[in-house]
Amino acid sequence: MTPSLPEQAEQFMRDAWTRANMVGEISHHQRTAHWIKTLRPDAGDALLVAGLLHDIERAFHGDWKAGSLDPVQIQKHQRLCADMAERFLQGAHADAAFTDAVKDLILHHETGGTEDQNLLCDADCLAYFEEKAVDRARRAQQEGRSEQYREKLDGVYRRMHSPQAKAIATPWYEAALRIVRS
Repeated sequence: MTPSLPEQAEQFMRDAWTRANMVGEISHHQRTAHWIKTLRPDAGDALLVAGLLHDIERAFHGDWKAGSLDPVQIQKHQRLCADMAERFLQGAHADAAFTDAVKDLILHHETGGTEDQNLLCDADCLAYFEEKAVDRARRAQQEGRSEQYREKLDGVYRRMHSPQAKAIATPWYEAALRIVRS
């Protein structure tokens, strides 16, 4: 039996991060898909695949934008991720409409736009807050970069669209803020 496209996408993502020797990044993509399903239990396969592949270019190019909030760099990151997802889906023989839907979602995963793009953006932000915010706040505080990291936290928090996502993220956001303010 052939695995579903979400299963194939998850395997592709796992393999890419494993080859990049960055297995810690696998959970961010899995948690993004988890938050998609939490926020919309009936989410379709295109959203789930987009959640699993939304940051895939970093497995090949590293984190060259390093958390930048620069719109030009964000747009480039989204485009690179969407292009890699498109190539993967073409190789998996996904139909053109499905491929276009996933690509469109990933092209806006940092900013949102449509209801589905907003959902992907919110899920990505939730995965970030859940897994990375507090640890990165501690590191920033130790390295004397608290103010810069506070800007990053605020930027990610502002990106969220739904009140439900913000409510879920608020405890992690506030915990990270307490660390960078101490």
